[in-house]
Amino acid sequence: MNCRRLRGLLLTIAAAGCMRSGAPPLAGQWTPVSAELGGKDFPVARFEGATLQLTDSTYEFAGDKGSYAVLSSKEPAKLDIRGQSGPNAGRTIPAIFEVSDEQLTIGYQLGSGERPTEFTSPQGSQILIVNYKRVH
Repeated sequence: MNCRRLRGLLLTIAAAGCMRSGAPPLAGQWTPVSAELGGKDFPVARFEGATLQLTDSTYEFAGDKGSYAVLSSKEPAKLDIRGQSGPNAGRTIPAIFEVSDEQLTIGYQLGSGERPTEFTSPQGSQILIVNYKRVH
């Protein structure tokens, strides 16, 4: 999987959480601290220091830009990420997320499978789980 594509996906998902009712705002800057893909650790060094920039409806991550829509706030909260420019342009990525004041976790379906239902990345899957911390 292309690292630029992963970077864009991460930003998009993080942005979607901003719209969740009763949750801390997602808008701001988030840095990835850990990730897992297909049941294996995914080194955050592959993101080359990129941070996720979120507004209430858009994202930007390492040259990937787009929008997101929160579909449900029921646990786990669901969102769709839509790439508009960069490696995910024209792509919709189904995801789940949870957010607290200082932490954001997003589970992205990078393959053709169903939207994740929990924050696990089974061996061989194309589910990417990324844990972010808020940048102050």
